[in-house]
Amino acid sequence: MRELLAARRFARQDRELCEALSDCGLDMDGLPIAWGFDFVSVDGAHYEPVRGGQPAVIVPAIEDGETVDLVAMGLKTRACKTRTGWATILGREWLDAARWAGKPPVIFPDPLTWLRARCRGVVLLDLASARFELADLPSVACASDLFATRLNEAMRVPVNIPAIFVPEAHHAAR
Repeated sequence: MRELLAARRFARQDRELCEALSDCGLDMDGLPIAWGFDFVSVDGAHYEPVRGGQPAVIVPAIEDGETVDLVAMGLKTRACKTRTGWATILGREWLDAARWAGKPPVIFPDPLTWLRARCRGVVLLDLASARFELADLPSVACASDLFATRLNEAMRVPVNIPAIFVPEAHHAAR
C-alpha cells in the first residue's frame, strides 16, 4: 500500500504529469480506486519502482475488498506487469457479478482504458489466461473491435492436452 500511495502522491505533485493525465481522460479523484504513476524496472512478469526507470501507471488489483497486488502498465507499450505475481485480473468483482447476473462483462485491453471507464469492467493482465477466466461465460463485451479480435484469437489457441496413460510397471505391480 505504501508503494501505491507514493505513486499517487507522485502523480499529484507533478503539474505537467497531472495535465497530461487529464488530457488522456484521467482524473486523480472521482474514481472508485486509488491509482498513481511511477517509474519502474521490469524483470520477467514483475516490476519494481526504480528512479529513472520506465514510466508506468500503477493500479491496485483488488479481490474481496483487499489489495492483493499492484499492477504497472507501461505507457509506451501498455504491457502490464504485477508487483508480486498474485494478480491475474483487474475488476474481478465485475466478472463475478456478470456471472451471477447472466450478463456479459465488459473486457478492457489495459488499465488505462479501464480507468477511463471508471473501472466498470475487467482487464485480463495476460491474454493467455482469457480462456480460463472467461470460458464459463456465454458472452463478453469488448471495448473495441481491435481488442475483440485479439481476445478472440487468445481464446481460440488450442489447449495442449498431454497423453494420459498408466505405465506398464504400475499394471504389473497390481
